[in-house]
Parts: sequence; structure tokens; C-alpha cells
Amino acid sequence: MQIAVDGSRGSATAQEAAQSIPREKLPALTDAQKRVAQQLGASDEAYARMVLAGERAQDELLVKTEMFARLLEKKLRDLGSKAEIENIVLRTSSGKFEVEVSLNGNVIPLRIREDLVDNLFEAGSPDAEERLVRILNSTVGIREHQ
Repeated sequence: MQIAVDGSRGSATAQEAAQSIPREKLPALTDAQKRVAQQLGASDEAYARMVLAGERAQDELLVKTEMFARLLEKKLRDLGSKAEIENIVLRTSSGKFEVEVSLNGNVIPLRIREDLVDNLFEAGSPDAEERLVRILNSTVGIREHQ
């Protein structure tokens, strides 16, 4: 299974973590990054914190995508499906997970809103879980029983 994140976005927790790192532990900037910092009018330290916050935010999105992939696999198994997840990408610009599921040699594309996943992961919403199961039943489930 391939798991990826397309795009990025800020994260308050990543920003707070980057701000809490002592100056001497910040990663050294490359020459290109120093030029960008200068063009932006930012100090090397401030830019290093921005870079670090961006990397941490990206890591958070990748972890969320991996967790969602594992959840989808479990939900498919719970439904008795033989479908396999081939690819899952979080498209940050559209706020959707694009999933490709293979079943009997066919690829089934799914698009699942990121806010549905957030409601499930952050609030444990039973409604979000039911909606996810309905999506799987109405896409993969229908194809499986044809």
C-alpha cells in the first residue's frame, strides 16, 4: 500500500513545538534557505523554526493518513470484504483522502472528506464511523456483491 500527503498546512501543535526548541538545537539552514529567509526578511532562527514547524506538520498529516489507512483496512475486513487498499493520498488542498481499492482485478476510487476522519479520530464520533461504513458499503460493498 502506498501512503502519501499532497500539500501541506500549518499546525498549531507543530508551531508550538518548533517555538519550544532551544536555539542551539535548531537545524542549520542551507545556503538556499538562508537566501529565502533574507528575501522574506526573517532571521535565520525564525526561518529555521518555520522550516521545522512545516516538517512537523507534514509528519502529523502523514501519521493521520497512515492511521486512516489502518482503520479502512479494519473496516473492510469487518465488512467481510476481500478488497485491498492500493493507494491513499491526503490532498490538503481539497481536504479529501483519495483512496484506490482493488477488488477482483478492478480499481475502485474513493474520496473521503478529511473532516469526516477528523470527527472520528478527534471526537470518536459514532455518526462519523457510521458514515464511513455507509461509504464503504455503497462503493466497495456493492461492487463486491455484483
